[in-house]
Amino acid sequence: MIIDAFGPLIYRSEISKDFLSYLKTVSLKSKDSEDVGWSLAGNIENQKLAKANPQKFINFIYPHVVEYILANIDRAEKNALAYSRPSLNQVTFDLGNGPWINYQKKHEFNPVHKHSGNLSSVIFIDIPEEIENELENWNGKSNCPSPGMLEFIYNSHTFMCANAHKIIPKTGDMLIFPADLKHCVYPFTSDVTRITMSFNIFNLQYD
Repeated sequence: MIIDAFGPLIYRSEISKDFLSYLKTVSLKSKDSEDVGWSLAGNIENQKLAKANPQKFINFIYPHVVEYILANIDRAEKNALAYSRPSLNQVTFDLGNGPWINYQKKHEFNPVHKHSGNLSSVIFIDIPEEIENELENWNGKSNCPSPGMLEFIYNSHTFMCANAHKIIPKTGDMLIFPADLKHCVYPFTSDVTRITMSFNIFNLQYD
């Protein structure tokens, strides 16, 4: 039996086809949107403010945020003494300046960084097959292949304790994690565009 008592939880889920279709439309409309790269850690030329309907977007992500909160509540209830479980009748939050979209091209990357707010998220809108093929072609050539991967880094390394976890992106997947959890995105060499959306959750409250 593995006891999952320490460290932050990372939520991963596949979004609905309707939501993915909506986000692909948003990504097309946002190519000429406001450049927000000056405020982000990415070594990516095109990082744009997403032209998404705020309330529609919140309605889409709301159940995912609730699921992430529930997972943390369940763990706390199992491992904490005298824990008072919230009813979760109401969950409120805002998205600050709103979601943004990264149009990552070959050789571009995100260095190790963290976000502001309570929670952060990334949604993989379009991960071309060419990037996945790069990973397969690296087999046997490297002991740490990572083209286009997202890696989370937590705490310092100790004996028998992993401090990093790589995610192989998949179109339509969504991740939610604590905003201060350090992470990075590795470059790739294929002549394609890797499209992701990210956002931060602020003023998260529930009871």
